[in-house]
Amino acid sequence: MRPLFHCFHIFLRQISRDSMLFAVLTAPVLTACAFRFGIPYAEVLLCAYFDKVSILSGYYLLFDLFLAVMTPYMFCFASSMVMLTELDENMARYMAVTPVGKQGYIMSRLVFPGTIAFIVSVILMHFFSLTMWSAPFMTLTCFLTSLLSIAVSLLLVSFSHNRVEGMALAKLSGMIMLGLPVPFFLFSRTQYLFCILPSFWIAKLCVDGNLLLTIPAVLTSLLWILVLYGRFEKILS
Repeated sequence: MRPLFHCFHIFLRQISRDSMLFAVLTAPVLTACAFRFGIPYAEVLLCAYFDKVSILSGYYLLFDLFLAVMTPYMFCFASSMVMLTELDENMARYMAVTPVGKQGYIMSRLVFPGTIAFIVSVILMHFFSLTMWSAPFMTLTCFLTSLLSIAVSLLLVSFSHNRVEGMALAKLSGMIMLGLPVPFFLFSRTQYLFCILPSFWIAKLCVDGNLLLTIPAVLTSLLWILVLYGRFEKILS
């Protein structure tokens, strides 16, 4: 375990030296504040202007879901940028043949950040969510969004050759999040066209409250992770 934690310490040190990545890690807190205080204020202004009882309040849950996704996504994005730098400098392949190994390297760059992101996400959701969440359901949702973000991180490092390409691909990888608003706006069977996206099942779970939907949410994320992990493992070889 000591080599694993030493490898993770190197990861943290690299982030602390990169002002852009350090700023990325503060984005979830800023987003949480903007959602918690800005959205209700905008709701008051819009309702007064259009003389409506509610406009945005029906979508407060959707804003909460975006916050739950944003936190692990930003953490895993920072991790992806570090990994791409290490791949470009051949540090990743060097670490893969040290006592840390491939699995240890990936754990220190994906599992550890994902776990930290999960904890931070639960804290932010507890203090800044716009809707009422039960503790178990909130924890489950944050776990699922963290799992999804690991898949996104693997997508970035598997199909990018450097940080510039990674940042460009990060914009496209946001398409994986397109499943979040689907259950809020599509009520016919058309919504199941997005069933390959884990974000769809996460949103569906929160909208319907059916815990059985946890199964496809987990399975789709694991499917993405397994496919992308196989590709990334070849890159490390």
